[in-house]
Amino acid sequence: MLDATYRPPTALACQNIVHRYGGVLALDDISVAIETGKFVSVLGSNGAGKSTLGMVLSGVLSPSAGSVAVAGREIRAGHGGRIGQVSLVPEGRRLFGQLSVAENLLLGGYGAGAPRAEIKRRLSHILEELPKALRDDSGRAAATLSGGEQQMLAIGRALMADPKILIIDEPSMGLAPILIKRVYEWLARLHANGVTIVLLEQMATHAVRHSDMLVILDRGRVVYSGPPTGDKAHAALIAGYIGEEAL
Repeated sequence: MLDATYRPPTALACQNIVHRYGGVLALDDISVAIETGKFVSVLGSNGAGKSTLGMVLSGVLSPSAGSVAVAGREIRAGHGGRIGQVSLVPEGRRLFGQLSVAENLLLGGYGAGAPRAEIKRRLSHILEELPKALRDDSGRAAATLSGGEQQMLAIGRALMADPKILIIDEPSMGLAPILIKRVYEWLARLHANGVTIVLLEQMATHAVRHSDMLVILDRGRVVYSGPPTGDKAHAALIAGYIGEEAL
């Protein structure tokens, strides 16, 4: 029997993170610890600092001050994926529109430095997770895909790195409710299989439902960090950090 005081190891943590874009303060003294295997949603309105935090946590962007650690090891910009298998699905998906579905996926594997044989195996596995239209026509250009298909492809590309931690920015942006549901179902399966999920989201409905932990940002600062349910979480959401229309 597990000790009741047992806590999973920390997968990803940042301490006293500050980031500025010129004279604009985007992140203001943020400290967050994310346990291994958890589904954590970072919520906040447009401009709250979610995307900047995602880039810092993934090692894509170096903070102006503070530190980030993956599995206890401090990372520098550009090294998050190699040290701790961290993959970021950026806001806007940022696919290569002229390249095919398969080519976009392959870039995810090659970018992670995986061996060719392993990339081939991962490609076959990821294609099975994508919508049938993409599986059956993996030579189709990414630019011709619907918004939902592009989002699924962007997640698939990130998974080609075989990450232990997946950071995904605004997965519901521009999608119809039925497509948002499909995206979250895939994220839930990944979470059930042991992937630590860090979701950066403006809309709260699905995020709250799937999360083990919420972090709410407002103007670059953490205004709530804790369980997704309860009076404090509810009050923070209603207070305007997300917007009542998202609930």
